[in-house]
Amino acid sequence: MSEIIFNKSNKLDEITDSPIVRMEGIKEAAALFGLPKHLVRTLALEGKVKAARVSNSPNSKILVNIQSLNDYFENAVISNEEQADTSGGIQPIPVRL
Repeated sequence: MSEIIFNKSNKLDEITDSPIVRMEGIKEAAALFGLPKHLVRTLALEGKVKAARVSNSPNSKILVNIQSLNDYFENAVISNEEQADTSGGIQPIPVRL
């Protein structure tokens, strides 16, 4: 009888095209990629990476697809508009009175 052994490793090189999808919590995914938790959570909630909630509660745990997160950063490109917008300096803040 064959056994499936899951070896939890923090190496991105070991992400393969396995039929088993690797899902991690926000904290674990952020640590794996060296990113802030807030960024990973935002990418998941905006639908930029594949993710799933564990239950219907709004405060439930979010699991992130590690391959999807890897693909997101592998294909990320800074557009010309974003490069031109880095003028710096003082920007006005809109005020509601």
